[in-house]
Amino acid sequence: MLMTCLIATLGYRLAGWDWIDSIYMVTITIFGVGYGEVNSIDETWLKVFTIVIIFAGCSSLIYVIGGIVQMLTEGEIERMLGNRVQTREIDQLSDHTIICGYGRVGQMLAEELQLQGESLVVLDRNPDRVQLAIDDGFPAMVGDAVGDDTLQQVGLLRARAFATVLPDDATNVFITLTARDLNESIRIIARAESPCTERKLMRSGATNVVMPAAIGAMRIAQLAMADVEDSSLPEQRYRMLATDIRPNAETEESRVGKPVPPIATPHADAEHDVVLDEVKQLGDMATDLTRTVAKRHLDHVIEREKQEHPQQ
Repeated sequence: MLMTCLIATLGYRLAGWDWIDSIYMVTITIFGVGYGEVNSIDETWLKVFTIVIIFAGCSSLIYVIGGIVQMLTEGEIERMLGNRVQTREIDQLSDHTIICGYGRVGQMLAEELQLQGESLVVLDRNPDRVQLAIDDGFPAMVGDAVGDDTLQQVGLLRARAFATVLPDDATNVFITLTARDLNESIRIIARAESPCTERKLMRSGATNVVMPAAIGAMRIAQLAMADVEDSSLPEQRYRMLATDIRPNAETEESRVGKPVPPIATPHADAEHDVVLDEVKQLGDMATDLTRTVAKRHLDHVIEREKQEHPQQ
């Protein structure tokens, strides 16, 4: 619409009109006020030009009004205001932690920092993940961490730590290099999936490199070699295993003095019966397999004895 107004004003200006008359003519033409012409339009090309301006101007005006109505109906204005609030909140942060990537690792990291009382901001390219972070109560912003402007907007120069936890090692290396170039004193923690990436991340400026797969393997090894109470593990609170006991069962038991029975539902009973049947079938299969292997081994031993001692 602005381009239409500009071209129309220049067209009337080329026809010999002064600037104020040209702007006035464009205004009353596009907005359909219906006033008379400022100057007489005798030339044919100027009449055709005016007709084109009417079509273009009215179409542009209808398009703009439709866009405003769409923004109102779809909540775009509220989203824009929400983004401004998020930006203002991020600008006020200092000595905080920047989390680049709000996947599974990023979500657990944000929850852990929140439990420790640390301030943080989430940065992700996916708008859905950013909205998820906002819904979880964390300040977040949509942006690509490989850009200098984006990192400055989340307060990299004021931050205490920067954690890039994306599942792509190459992206983590490039983000680490960019963050270290902007802030030489910040603590950078990078995620690595491949052991060979650790050296690249350290050379790029990472202070520490964490490999979730290696940590998980070491934890499994510790559980396999030693007797560790399951409830004492720090990752226990992140487990999402289904249970038939109500969440407040422990409180009710301590208050009443007797165990709270599991919630029994027809669907749960049916699933329980199916599981028992499957376990029984697996047990029968294992028994048959064991007997078959034992029989084959016994036949092999007898055959070998016959070959070594044919007279016996």
